[in-house]
Amino acid sequence: MGPPPEKSVELAPVGLFSAALSPHYALLGTTAGRAELWQIDPKSLLHVWQHTDEHNGIVYAAIADDERYAVTAERESLAWWRIADGKLLGVWRFPAIHALALSSDGRHALVGLPDRAIYFSLASGATRYAFQHDARVTAVALDARGQFALTGDEQGRAHLWRLQDGQKLFSWSHHGEISAATLNDDGSIAMTHPMLGKTHLWKTTNGRLLHTLGHYRVTVAAARFAKNGRYLATGLVSGQLQIWEAKSGALLQNLQPLQNPLWRAPSASVLAVSFALEDRKLYSITSNGGLQRWRR
Repeated sequence: MGPPPEKSVELAPVGLFSAALSPHYALLGTTAGRAELWQIDPKSLLHVWQHTDEHNGIVYAAIADDERYAVTAERESLAWWRIADGKLLGVWRFPAIHALALSSDGRHALVGLPDRAIYFSLASGATRYAFQHDARVTAVALDARGQFALTGDEQGRAHLWRLQDGQKLFSWSHHGEISAATLNDDGSIAMTHPMLGKTHLWKTTNGRLLHTLGHYRVTVAAARFAKNGRYLATGLVSGQLQIWEAKSGALLQNLQPLQNPLWRAPSASVLAVSFALEDRKLYSITSNGGLQRWRR
């Protein structure tokens, strides 16, 4: 097991349904039914958001790479927020949201639904593409350059789509529901992970398998590539945090977030990960509301 975290703080003692991280912010979907946007350093609660009168909880959240916008989703509604002043910019109804990703500029959302994923313009309120699936879409991702959409479903099928024209480029089959998917910033590598399976890295230029990482009987709940594309961080349902070298597929660090006995849950899933400070640091958030900072 690797070194302990450099810093560990409690953000949400009530626990979390969801979380998103950027280098400067943590967006939490608390079990109390609201979203909280925190500045990480120094620790400060900036906004408390709730976009309907219901108390179903924020089940998905995302922060744009440029940190200007954020989105939150309840089961059947999606909200778009401006981070600078916390203003609600729009709310839309969707049937049974199961996955969510936000474009780098924060102006488009990729939303996983029961039989498709839609690429949706938050600025205009219009659907640009509907990416069809034969099952519930459980994981979605966008690359930072706006080239590709990656979607995965409960039957273990993952598809890579070209955003220029909505064309499906490649399809990959897995044994088990896709629990996590992400793309590196330049869109050259796609990562997919089936529940209780191994992590797969794919080349988006030809669709070929680049590496298979880890062991079976493991489920990844969160994943993020470093900005330089060299590293991949994966957070597990079991609570572990792993850092991989993307080029070789080598495991570089295996980390275990600390569990504070005063927090409600004795163990917790990793819900979000993010690299910061030119990829020298890594932040993680667990479902018991703990934020931890690691030296990469």
